[in-house]
Amino acid sequence: MRPGEVKHHRSEFLKVLKAEFPGVREAINAEGGLLHFEMDAFRKYVQRAISQRNEEVVLRAFGLALQTYRVGDAKLKDAVDVSFVEPMDFCPWAWELLPEDLKDLYVQFHGKSGA
Repeated sequence: MRPGEVKHHRSEFLKVLKAEFPGVREAINAEGGLLHFEMDAFRKYVQRAISQRNEEVVLRAFGLALQTYRVGDAKLKDAVDVSFVEPMDFCPWAWELLPEDLKDLYVQFHGKSGA
């Protein structure tokens, strides 16, 4: 993030999320505007992609989560950490795809890797 650049907030994240992952739109809309529940709906969507071994979706989702964490405001950063990364159930191949910054969040919370 460059100096003076504005941090992204929830509405920008949701716009990108719904455009990139239309399959999660209905679940997001059902959460009544509560960011952590919306982020958890995204996590559940990604968790299904992991269980289906859909590497393409998992990679794109992890990329969006990382980008959101990097440029998001404090509320978005917290939601990525608490409602996306921390409760995720990884298998070895999905853990290997997770960006290092997000792995660090998981390890800081759980005290161990997700593999």
